[in-house]
Parts: sequence; structure tokens; C-alpha cells
Amino acid sequence: MRGWPQFDATQREWLLTLAVLVGAFVVARLIAYVAGRLVARAGRRAGSGFDGRLVQALVRTLTYALFLIGAYAVLQALPAPDAWQRRLDDALFVTGLLLFTAAALRGFGLFIAWYGDPARPGAADGPAREFGPLFSKAGRVLIVLLATLSVFHHFQVNVASLVISLGVGSLAVGLAAQDTLANMFAGFTLLLDRPFHIGDRVVLASGETGDVLAIGIRATRIRTVDENVLVVPNSVLVKERLTNRSQPTRHVVCRLELGVAYDADLARARQILCDAALAVPQVDPERPLSALVTRFGDSAVHLLLCFQARDYLDQGLALSAVHEEIHRRLAEAHIEIPYPVRRILREDGAQASPAPSEV
Repeated sequence: MRGWPQFDATQREWLLTLAVLVGAFVVARLIAYVAGRLVARAGRRAGSGFDGRLVQALVRTLTYALFLIGAYAVLQALPAPDAWQRRLDDALFVTGLLLFTAAALRGFGLFIAWYGDPARPGAADGPAREFGPLFSKAGRVLIVLLATLSVFHHFQVNVASLVISLGVGSLAVGLAAQDTLANMFAGFTLLLDRPFHIGDRVVLASGETGDVLAIGIRATRIRTVDENVLVVPNSVLVKERLTNRSQPTRHVVCRLELGVAYDADLARARQILCDAALAVPQVDPERPLSALVTRFGDSAVHLLLCFQARDYLDQGLALSAVHEEIHRRLAEAHIEIPYPVRRILREDGAQASPAPSEV
């Protein structure tokens, strides 16, 4: 036909290959566009969730992946020498692996950001958010390492020696930083076991008391009641005993001991102690409380009052208020709180007036 250029069989094969490649790219873009619109519409209906953000971030990667699949199918039928065919296959494999690695890194980063977002419903608490950067870095290194090993394996490079070298190097690093690794694994144990959360008040085996500020990779920071920050290695928290005052509730048991005179009405004294505790707002009236006779002392009968404060932060205030209320009510009831006395004898044998004991 006049006006149209004439092509031989080889040229027609190349033109057909080019047309198929352009068609594959157009189809890939069309599929990616439709997928993006569907995800955007679903996101407007159900809110911007993790799935929608993940698909939106991977739309471009999906386009390139579909194009590579079409290019691979076309190049297999291309009349090219075997050497060029192998080079094209290697280039397509490396390009596809790079796309897959980039998509895996992007998806993993979005998942870590979504999982550690405190505004997410049901979001992870302090430990998981603290270890989020560590998980992110370790996951990215693992993805890149696997991709590198896949490239070496495709080009038939012996990676056994590399793996052995990495193992020996990891052993050396582990021996040099065994204390740090012990604290890191202890941090993982705290993350899984959850003996306490951020904001809980804990009492260490050494006696320090404070609120948990942060659970880090190496150590946990605790704000003591003296408004100081105590840094405790995670391995110490895993090995030693620890009391969590915030679990299962924030209530705390308070004990108050005092003595009354031997001629006092013990039943009435016990009732006064209970009524005094119930009159204090910091005491929980729904929790059981009791007043018991514990022992007979040298100058008084000793009583023990047990009650529960509503919150461990109000323990000191509750004890102070109950002491004041007991003192006032016992004075109104004319029940004496005796104290030891001693008598001083002069050298001539006369007896001086008694004086309160200094003990």
C-alpha cells in the first residue's frame, strides 16, 4: 500500500513489542487509577483507616508492577539473542525486586506508624510505642538484607561465606554488649508480660516508690515521691520483685494503731475509730474496715484500725484526717489516750511529781 512504510519481519516484531509495552503501561495506569478511586471512596465512607492509606501509598508501585509483568511476557517472545535475553531477564528481576522492597518498606513503615498512633482506637500503650522505633529499624534492616541476599542468589553468588561472617560478627557484638542485650530482651519481656503501665505507681524491692514515666529500650524511668527521676535497668525489673499499687485498683489499705486506757469501754472505743474513719472523705465507705484489739501494753490497751483510702495518692492525707478525727472524738467521749510516766525520787527518798516519759 502506497504511503505506508514497509517493514520487514524483525522490524514488525520490534514495533509490536513496543506497542504491547505501551499498552501494558496504559492498562496498568488505568487499573491503578480505578483502584485509587475505589479506595478513596471507601475511605470517605469508613474514615481514613490503615488499609486505605496502605493501598493509596502503593498505587504507584502497583502500576509499575503490572507494567513489569506485561514487559516480561512480551520480552520472552522478543527475537533477541540469548545473551541479551538473559540480561533483560536479570534487569527485570532486579527492577521488580527493588519495587517489591520499596513497597515492603513503605507498608512496614505505615504499619508501625499506625500501630503506635496514640489516637487510634485500641492503640498500643506505652511499651509498644517505646519499642516502635526499634521495631521499625530492625524490620527495615531485615527487609533490605533479604532483598540483597535474593539478588546474590539470583546471580549465583555464594552467600554462605557472607552468612557465616554475619554470624561470627553477631556473636562478637553479642559478647561485647551482653549487658545491653540483656536489658533489651528484658524490655521485650516487660512489653509482653505487662507487669505495669505508664503512670502506674510501683514499689521496688529496694524500697523506692514512684510513678512509671517511660519504658525504654535499656531502662525504665520512674519519678519518685521526692520528685526525682530514678533510672532502673530493665533486667533488674525482670529479676527482682515489684509491687504495683495501681493494679488491680488504686485503693490502698491504711493501718492506724493507738492505745486507750485500761478502764475505757473497748467496744465504744472501737466504734469511735470506725465512725471517725467513715467521716473522712478520702476513705472509701464501701470497702470493709475494722477496729481490732491487738495487745495489752504496759500502760494502754492497743487498738488497730484498718481502712482503705480511695486512692494511693491520698494515703497520707487520709491518715492525717483520720488521726485528727479520732483525737477529737475520743476527747469528746472522755476516753483517755494514756502515755507512759516515770517517777523521780530525790536523794532523801521523797517522791517528786510525775513527769511524762521521754521515751
